[in-house]
Amino acid sequence: MAVAACTEPSGELVVPAADPIVFRDAVYPILLRDCGFPACHGTRERFFAVFGPGRTRLDPTTPIYDPPTPVEMELTYDRARSMLLGPHGPQDSLFVKKPIPLDQGGAGHGGDDLWGVPVFRTKDDQRYVTLYRWATGSAP
Repeated sequence: MAVAACTEPSGELVVPAADPIVFRDAVYPILLRDCGFPACHGTRERFFAVFGPGRTRLDPTTPIYDPPTPVEMELTYDRARSMLLGPHGPQDSLFVKKPIPLDQGGAGHGGDDLWGVPVFRTKDDQRYVTLYRWATGSAP
């Protein structure tokens, strides 16, 4: 007779360890460009906030076009990484699902434009593919 072994959840959340170098070099520029507007994720009031050059600065005394400070980069990375928690792993996370259309597995997003167009029109958008690969370690 075979007995299926089950383990009890530990109650501890384990946030995926997404590559910080890939984040800095490939993901952060996309987030800054497409998500970091003051009316979107470029505000202190949002949990998932993107701070940096040409956008909202974490420290208002930082010149607007200076490179991201280490604290801005670390906070943006940590918050993006925390958005990778999903019911079945990063592939089901809000980070992966929010910026794509509902008919492609998206989760709906207040960041759609006035015509209802999401941040990325398809999962084939190279910017989306970059985010997905960082989040999951694989291609969509």
